Amino acid sequence: MTTKKPSGHSHGFRYKSRSVLTKDAPRGVSFLMREYHVGEQALVIIDPRQHKAMPHKRYHGKVGKIIAVSRRVVTMHVTLGNKTKTLITRLDHIKPFGVK
Repeated sequence: MTTKKPSGHSHGFRYKSRSVLTKDAPRGVSFLMREYHVGEQALVIIDPRQHKAMPHKRYHGKVGKIIAVSRRVVTMHVTLGNKTKTLITRLDHIKPFGVK
């Protein structure tokens, strides 16, 4: 006889990262006016105010190389350990590498 799998409550996507994914200051719109080109490097900084195309918390602070640019979305390669992952995210969650 098998036992039933316990059906506990999920803690959610932002579980254990509430402090990392919390920002109080208002944000302007200058990040939307930046232009990204293929081959540039970009820094993944997650903006918790925009939930669409939010990367996983493990990518926060990582640097990646842009491989495709669309109207609202940027596709980039991010090295994670020994592997290269493809990250598809909105302009809200990245900024150019080397810019404050």
